Amino acid sequence: MFSIRLKAFIDYLGTSITGFEAKIGVSKGALAKPIKNGKTVGVEVLEKIFNEYPQINLEWLVAGAGTMLKDGSVVNQVLDPGENVILSKNEYIDLQRKALQSQDERIAELERELGRK
Repeated sequence: MFSIRLKAFIDYLGTSITGFEAKIGVSKGALAKPIKNGKTVGVEVLEKIFNEYPQINLEWLVAGAGTMLKDGSVVNQVLDPGENVILSKNEYIDLQRKALQSQDERIAELERELGRK
């Protein structure tokens, strides 16, 4: 689903949806609402994403084909479409793990700050 892949890319970048919206030059909520509701975005928004982040594989973002990044790696050159889907799922799982770890670190940091006050 487009909204899940877009969120995965935003998580990969280590930014928030609001920060991502600002970076690509769209209004606040222009991506948050489609992500929350499982919807897609218009061509203009896709163009802004690609202009700011040319490393993203638009085929992956729009259709779920291939890998997240178009970096020319061996992973991108897998011939069996079934394997590609598995790689994309594994990538997504890794991204979610990283996002959770980042959130855990932030929680620990906030708990330390609260303990100091």
